Amino acid sequence: MFVIPINAQTPAEFGYQLHPEKLLENTVGTLQIFVTSNEMMVPRSINDLRVISSDNSVIQIINIQENNSGYAKNVQIKAIKPGIANIALAAPGFSSKEITLEVFNNNNHPTQILMKVTPDDFPIDGPRFGYVTVELATTGGLPTIAPEDITVYIETPNKDTISLKNQELLIKKGEYFATTEFNLVNSGDAIIFASAENMKKISEFVHIRKPTEPLQVQLFVIPEQYSSYSGATGYAIVELLDGEGAPVKAEEDIHMKLGVENPDVSVNTSNDFEEIQFSNKELIIKKGEYSAYTTFTPRPNLGDITTDSEQTFNMFISTDNYLTNGDSFTISHDEMGALEGEGPSITTVLPFLTTGEKEIIAVTYFETNIEISRQTGSSILGTTDRELVTVTVPVTAKQDYEINFASSESDTVKPINPIMKKGENVALVFGNTGTIAPDDSVAFYITDNEGVKTVTGTPIGPIKEDIDLTAEPLVPMILAGSEFPVIAYLLESEEDEEVSTTTDEDAEDENGRIGITPFIEDSVLTLSANDFVEAEPEIIKQNQPYVLLNLLTKEVGDTKLSFQAGQFEGNMAMTSHTTDPAEMHLSFVKNLLANTESLATIQILDSVGNPVYAKEEILIKVVSNDESVLKIPDEVIIKKGEYFNTFKLESQNEGKIELALLSEDLPLSKYDINIVDVSPVISLDLLGGLNWNERVEAKLSVTIPEIETSLDGFNVEWTADGGEVLQMDDVTNSDGIAIMNILANDKDTITVSATVSGNGLSSSTISKTAQILNMPIAETPVEEGFTINNSNMIYIIIPVAIGAALFILKRTERLDTITEKLGMGEKFEEIKEKISGIRNR
Repeated sequence: MFVIPINAQTPAEFGYQLHPEKLLENTVGTLQIFVTSNEMMVPRSINDLRVISSDNSVIQIINIQENNSGYAKNVQIKAIKPGIANIALAAPGFSSKEITLEVFNNNNHPTQILMKVTPDDFPIDGPRFGYVTVELATTGGLPTIAPEDITVYIETPNKDTISLKNQELLIKKGEYFATTEFNLVNSGDAIIFASAENMKKISEFVHIRKPTEPLQVQLFVIPEQYSSYSGATGYAIVELLDGEGAPVKAEEDIHMKLGVENPDVSVNTSNDFEEIQFSNKELIIKKGEYSAYTTFTPRPNLGDITTDSEQTFNMFISTDNYLTNGDSFTISHDEMGALEGEGPSITTVLPFLTTGEKEIIAVTYFETNIEISRQTGSSILGTTDRELVTVTVPVTAKQDYEINFASSESDTVKPINPIMKKGENVALVFGNTGTIAPDDSVAFYITDNEGVKTVTGTPIGPIKEDIDLTAEPLVPMILAGSEFPVIAYLLESEEDEEVSTTTDEDAEDENGRIGITPFIEDSVLTLSANDFVEAEPEIIKQNQPYVLLNLLTKEVGDTKLSFQAGQFEGNMAMTSHTTDPAEMHLSFVKNLLANTESLATIQILDSVGNPVYAKEEILIKVVSNDESVLKIPDEVIIKKGEYFNTFKLESQNEGKIELALLSEDLPLSKYDINIVDVSPVISLDLLGGLNWNERVEAKLSVTIPEIETSLDGFNVEWTADGGEVLQMDDVTNSDGIAIMNILANDKDTITVSATVSGNGLSSSTISKTAQILNMPIAETPVEEGFTINNSNMIYIIIPVAIGAALFILKRTERLDTITEKLGMGEKFEEIKEKISGIRNR
């Protein structure tokens, strides 16, 4: 099993900073490579660095240079063309790393087209046309003007859904967009394609909502009661209704034919015989409308050919592709003449839409109830069985009468007083409709010869409380310094509903009537005071689907515009862009080390953050809030035709500073730079036997707790006292270690000091002292009259035999016990030291 050593070092990691941070094609930049740990730059050199590009057609490696600090490498790279390349880094002792770099293109000329369809979602009762705008843009997606006339082609395969007004749009030199209209043909989804020479084809979708199905043609016969001998007239009205019974505008002309079923077919044996005479049996609900009508009259003296006192007839519709619902009416055959009078009036309200136009809203007619004597059986001996019955019969006007109509909701409909002409019994009631409907029904107040009567109806239209004012640009993106069109309209949105899980089938059941609705009143569209744009008020007429206005902005950036049209208010968020320099960006290493040198780059970007060339010389002031921490240039110049400038940062002290970039016509840019001054943890060990005249090894180790990798390249200044220096390392090695060897031949102690500095870290000093063993004893002359004492007497009398005995006692570990009992332990230690001294001599 492989075991990792306890003192094994973690492989070092590469850090990097690209200068400039965003490279343009056909330019040269610098990739700064350094050692990093815990997001900190590590002051450690990188030896034998290898750098490889995964795609030399995008980025090429030019050379590798070492910066003045000695622990960072500056890799010169050349951006060839727009694209993405991976840069692989490897070096001994490092974990390999792959860096992804992007090369941007020259962003000042059009390379693509953008398209916007407005609106892109239409309700069934809303406007029947919209706008298509195509726009020139750079590769970075910014709007840009045409250097010459450019033709953009638009087309749709869904010609049964929409029709384009123009299929070729010319963006003139100096402009950046062109607009045309399209018309709605039918419900469904359509796609619009746009293409231009040497530019990618693009597309956008349009959705036209469908009415609730099935669609049906409904027949209304009014009035329902007639007399064979009165000559009264009735109306046959057809309306196109959706699956919920609400009127819906036809998307095509609907042709139909009316017919009547005779309840007693045995009576009619001739094809030329018609019980009901129509003014027009063939009707057309025209495209964009939802109703049609005609009049009819029962055949005069129809009662002469039947024995029934009254008959019910069924009127029906014949048409293709639609469900149909007929209606019935009753004809009484009592022999009586026509009744004339001033009323009373009866009113039947029809389903109607609030289209903002004149619509049929009701039918009013004169009729009354009378008692008549009706035969009930056959005649017997000249007598006839009869009975009194009440029948409803038409009444014809004996002169022209104006019937007064009023509405409870004048914003929804204003009825036009119908005229019941002399000799007629029925009249259509028209109303000037608005474009909104109430939450509930509308009450109509009718005044006739009997007084005021009330009937109700339920118009179909948007609810006022659900309508908001909406404004949006017609162009996909706004170019600062140029006029651009804005469209405003009213939009009805759905009422809040509980959130629930829906299926695909539920998604198809969308409300076809929700969406854009015409303006409900005459008003003026105004823009609240705003320093960002300029605009003139626009007049709006009731039932106008849209209002267009041109705005001009010279500013670059974001703003919110507030609009008002009558009682409605709305906001529009807008962002204007430019391919001119719009901001400054500073690239730098996140954490700098004190007393080191690093690179920083200022580059100019457009409004979406893409690099862009300076169109004139740009002077940038560089200001620090603490000049004692970081040494910087007072100003940096980006020359015309260039897009960045790289300069040096010289850190001096620890601290956090704010660096501000100031230049005319560009917004202020501020950056926080952190300069870290880290003191290393230093340990010093003296290794060896520490004996006199032997080599002593002084081992210095340098570590930093915040950094997981070892440190090399620290400068070490040694001082030694008590010995002769044999060899010393001036810098730490790759393991953060430096060695000094000393011959201990001077004093009984040796003192070693080491001062560590460099690599952007504060200097630190450490010392250590050790006792030297086995120092030599100096010789002392013996005086005449030698005196014998307890100490030197032992030296003289000790025989070899006793020495041998002592050796045996020592080996058997009994000597210490004996000497302790005799109290001679200290004497024996003195004897051993002196014998050792004699041996050395």
